[in-house]
Amino acid sequence: MNEGPLPHPERNDQIHHCVERYESMRRSNTTSFFDVEEFEIIIEHYLEQSDPRQAREVLELAQRQHPGSLDLMFSEAHVLMNQGKLNRALEVLDGIGKMEPFNEDVHLHKASIYSQLRNHRRAVEHYKRALELAEEGLDEIHLDLAFEYENLEMYELALESLKGALDANPENEAVLYEMAYCFDVSDAHQAAVSFFRQFTNDNPYSFVAWYNLGNALARLERAEESIEALDFCLAIEERFTSAYFSKARNLLILGRYQEAIDCYQETINFDGPQAITFSYIGECYEKMEHYEQALIHYDQSIALDPTWVDAWIGRGVVKDMQGRLQEAIKDLEMAVQRSPDHGDGWFYLANTLGRAGRYEEAFEAYAKLNTLEPENVDGWLDHADLLLQMKGPDLAARKLKEGAQVIKLTSKYAYRMVSYLLRMGEMQQALVTLEDALMNDHASHHLLLDHYPEAASLPQVIHLLELYRRS
Repeated sequence: MNEGPLPHPERNDQIHHCVERYESMRRSNTTSFFDVEEFEIIIEHYLEQSDPRQAREVLELAQRQHPGSLDLMFSEAHVLMNQGKLNRALEVLDGIGKMEPFNEDVHLHKASIYSQLRNHRRAVEHYKRALELAEEGLDEIHLDLAFEYENLEMYELALESLKGALDANPENEAVLYEMAYCFDVSDAHQAAVSFFRQFTNDNPYSFVAWYNLGNALARLERAEESIEALDFCLAIEERFTSAYFSKARNLLILGRYQEAIDCYQETINFDGPQAITFSYIGECYEKMEHYEQALIHYDQSIALDPTWVDAWIGRGVVKDMQGRLQEAIKDLEMAVQRSPDHGDGWFYLANTLGRAGRYEEAFEAYAKLNTLEPENVDGWLDHADLLLQMKGPDLAARKLKEGAQVIKLTSKYAYRMVSYLLRMGEMQQALVTLEDALMNDHASHHLLLDHYPEAASLPQVIHLLELYRRS
């Protein structure tokens, strides 16, 4: 097999020289001799140029000059893979495997093909065999094996493979990012914190590990600890803007809006102005109720990228708060026009249309939201409340029951249903529902009284509230 690649400048010169010699030969309609490595270089060049037909032509000449070359059999497998002839490529690799049963490259190529064929279990088998045979590049093989486990949704095995990759090479940052993804998709945030804490103890200068630790802590709503981890990350890699974004989000949640703005400004210093950054700054000013500043930054976001939907939504929300309902509706309509599947856009548009008295359009927008994001509890609740306002508690309760078929019930949902049932005069059903809600979450009973204050004057309701307060 060939030796390792040359340094980039020398390698580029070699590629250029080989390809130029080959193309000169073709122009002059003569035949020149190339060694196997030169043919490999020329074939790979044409494959990288997305020209498998030309690569095949070179391969045929190479096989005439060097019949039986194993390296050229690998090149043939590459050409076939690029032509989409995956099963034929597997046959070629089988032939190499018979001659060189301990060649890990055979298994790596087969694994790649089986992955493309979506036969992830066979891909796993070949990556495992490659690991048994390989002496170097183990971290990359472990990483590829982890991808196959992810395709099979076997995240615990993926994490095991990724840990193996880090054992082989603790500095492989791609592995650390993939670990964070696997922990996240498994909702294993506490396990992520434990792992990245230990990893940062052993590798204190790994800014990626500190970043992943910060994000895992944020998902557990441990914002202060998250900020501390992200600060360590930034102390090591001060231009790592993703960490600034994560830190700013924590500060926003903590209500430290000016500090969040300062964080976002840092990313502008490093990466230049971006639509997402100005949109987030606008959100901070919106939370501070500095509405004009918020609008300025949302406008800057849209100027940089007119398709940035969050900025259109932000503009619409701010104008709604300012009482500029018709302008707000135009911005929110622009948002859903640009991104018809954006749940937040439909949610705020529906709310604003309702406040503007455009009720039928509001109902249509809520219906769209309920279909797009059936798990959005507030979408069902606000839809039902508008029905309560316009058409009475019967239709409101019916809408909530419709939502109950597709979402996990929450305390908010249960107490809202009690409110509707009481308004309908369905006292028995209301008390049964209230009792269930109190057993599950007594502390949230204020949600009923906030929504239907008259409930506080009903003796049966007061009796249940007192009963479950004492129990």
